[in-house]
This record gives sequence, C-alpha cells and structure tokens, in this order.
Amino acid sequence: MATTALKTITVAFLLLACCLSQDRGGSVPSYAFEISRILGRERLSGSLEYWGVCGRDFYPDLPKMQSASGKEVSSVDEISAMFAIDSMMQVTQERDGKVRMVETDVPDDLLNVKIHHLVFPASDYSAPTMAMMAILKTPEVQNFRIEHNIGPKADWGPGFSFEGPIYKSTVRGELNDVTVAEALDYVEQTYPGFWLYENCKDADGARIVHFGFYVNPPPSFYTLQGQAKH
Repeated sequence: MATTALKTITVAFLLLACCLSQDRGGSVPSYAFEISRILGRERLSGSLEYWGVCGRDFYPDLPKMQSASGKEVSSVDEISAMFAIDSMMQVTQERDGKVRMVETDVPDDLLNVKIHHLVFPASDYSAPTMAMMAILKTPEVQNFRIEHNIGPKADWGPGFSFEGPIYKSTVRGELNDVTVAEALDYVEQTYPGFWLYENCKDADGARIVHFGFYVNPPPSFYTLQGQAKH
C-alpha cells in the first residue's frame, strides 16, 4: 500500500514538473527589441536570466511576457509590466542603474564562474559577439561546462546577438578575477544593451545554456521618433 502511494505521488510530481517545464518561455523574439527600446530610452543596460525551451529556432526562446508599450512610466515599471504574466520573474534596478530581469529559479552557477585573466583581442570588427566569444572561450568557462555537463557541446560561443548599427568602438582592455556576469557587464560599457542567459533542457533532460546580446537603438533613434510625432 505504501509503495503504491509513493509511486502515485512520484508520477504526479513528474507530470507536474513536465507541465511546468512546457509552460516556460514561448514569447516571440520581437519582445526583446521592445526591452532594448525601453532601456535605450533612458540609456540603461541590464541582463535577462530565465528558463526557455530548447530547440526553438535561430532566435532565443524568450520568457513569457506581454507588450507594455505606450505607457508613460519609468523603464523599470514598463519592463515589470511586460513580465507581469511570469510569476517567477523579478525586475530590479541596481544602484548603478542596471536593470536585472531574473527568474528566481534559474541556476546562476555558470554566471558566477571566476575568470582569472581575460583579454579582449584587438579587432576591427565592431560587435558584442567578439567580446562575448572571448569570455565564453576562456578555460575556466569551458572547463566548468565540461565538469557540469552543460551544453551545447558543439559550440560554447554566444548563441545569438542583435547588434543593431555597426559601432566604431570595440571592447578593449584586460580583466582579472572577474565573474562571467561581471565580464558581460563590462561589454555593456561599450555596447549599451542587455545580455541574456537562457537555460533549457534538451530531449534527454540535459541542461543547455545559451548566451545572447541585444544592443539598444542609438540615441538618434529617439530623436527621429520625437520628430516624427511632430
């Protein structure tokens, strides 16, 4: 009798976990552009950490959200309204202005990996992709992914980036004893926007982590928008 009850409880728990997993993510990619537009309006940067669904397509699978455009509120309030339908999402603003969008059950172990020495290679190619590649290809990050079986194993570079206009500046310099999250924040000093950290599970239940980056529209974008209204 006890064994039967235990099996019943176990099956129910697994079904619940399955349903919860399927309920994560699913928003269209255009919402990411709405977030970058909102952040850019006040010249803010930030990050998005969440659970998604593996194997969607080239674009990242985004957490559940809704449009909140047109509301005359602060950037943080507007982004919070977008995520109002995601009970796990918390939107906060740090003292330096960075806006953090984080689902409370997302593991941050990979973001907390410490890189002892990081050099951003000199390049004429102006895009955050190259800077993210330098971060994710460090031995500390690659070794951590191997030790904890975090895919995708085929390519541990950034999964996606929307770079907007080609900027003249590139990420320069060296960093010592920084976490992955701190290094990604450093990239935002050159490319204001937000980096994303998507966790998902593949068909076999293995954990996959994708990184991405969205650059905010340039200040001229808002000038043109203001002129168009008049």
